[in-house]
Amino acid sequence: MISSGISICNKCILTSGFLGTEINDKGVCNYCENPYQENVNWSKTIISEEMRHKALKNWNLIIADMKEKHSRQKYDCVIGYSGGKDSTALLDYLINDLKLNPLAVTSDTGFMTPIAKENMLDTLNKINVDHIMLDNPAKTFTKLYKWHFLNHDSNDRCLARYICDYCSDLIHSIVVKEALKRRIPYVLFGYSPDQVARYYYEIPPDEIKKEWKPEIILHSPFNEEDKKCYLSEMEVISKYLPRVILPYHVIPYKEQEIIELVESKQLIKKGHSDPLLTNCNVVHAATFYDLNRFGGIHYALQYAELVRQDPSVRKKWLLTLKRSLPLILNNKFKEGEVTNFLNKIGVSKQELLNIIFEKLNRDPRKLQILENLEAIRNPKRRRMP
Repeated sequence: MISSGISICNKCILTSGFLGTEINDKGVCNYCENPYQENVNWSKTIISEEMRHKALKNWNLIIADMKEKHSRQKYDCVIGYSGGKDSTALLDYLINDLKLNPLAVTSDTGFMTPIAKENMLDTLNKINVDHIMLDNPAKTFTKLYKWHFLNHDSNDRCLARYICDYCSDLIHSIVVKEALKRRIPYVLFGYSPDQVARYYYEIPPDEIKKEWKPEIILHSPFNEEDKKCYLSEMEVISKYLPRVILPYHVIPYKEQEIIELVESKQLIKKGHSDPLLTNCNVVHAATFYDLNRFGGIHYALQYAELVRQDPSVRKKWLLTLKRSLPLILNNKFKEGEVTNFLNKIGVSKQELLNIIFEKLNRDPRKLQILENLEAIRNPKRRRMP
């Protein structure tokens, strides 16, 4: 018997029962009640004014350093360019506002969305910037994804969070290696202010050295060519190892203003700035896995943080989840992309569902998960705030 006790936090958008989410008698979830709330899927670095001031001061020093050396070097920095709204706006900011000359580097995982690639073409037609598209590591990404989809075994950790960490480490490594080749001192990534679960403002050199190459890469099915995609021991101790900076953590950022900027400048077509359209296909497949396995999606935690930062966007994200969750659950959201992804890594949808249900049947929270899934299928059973 499925109960009708599923509820949504009346401050953010989180649903009761989803991986550690609890809603009290006032209708407020534990994440909104306690800013220090965290688990393996979510942690938030509490940014003090002192931290923010120090990081912003450092960013201004970096800008001054790049400008001072601008005439003596071909590239002032490398920017990891994905074709999404944030990296596009950051590219525009560096070139048109700061008058710098970045090298844009894209690591094609083999699963980029057509919208992201179209955004790149539109932007590169408008902005004069050198751009490198690296597609050789695609085989390594494919192996990495397949390994995680077949071997992920946790009752607590979302696949999307787990696989995104491993994927981003590989992307970071590839982009940093390009900077190392040219002795470019700074690498920039356009992470938005809510993306602080792992890093704030600067990725520490110690983590670059210790965390980016996973242990699994040392074993089958990975080989020497796969290992070359990661930073070598010599590269991580190089005196030319660049600083890796996340500028949006300290400079002004409002999502809607970013969208309006890139669309008004025709860097991205209207409607093509939505992250749901530019996120890679791996995310869509991992989200399908997580929703069927855990009764919710990892990105709800991130969307909820955006709502806490700006309550005016709550309605937008509630509507996004209301429309997308039933589609994701039944593999009707990005169905072609998810199916193509699974085909490319050599896993059928039914095989994946069999893996999911086998793990769900062993989960102590099975009944609670099934309750959430039923509420998604029958939204009238869900108690809205």
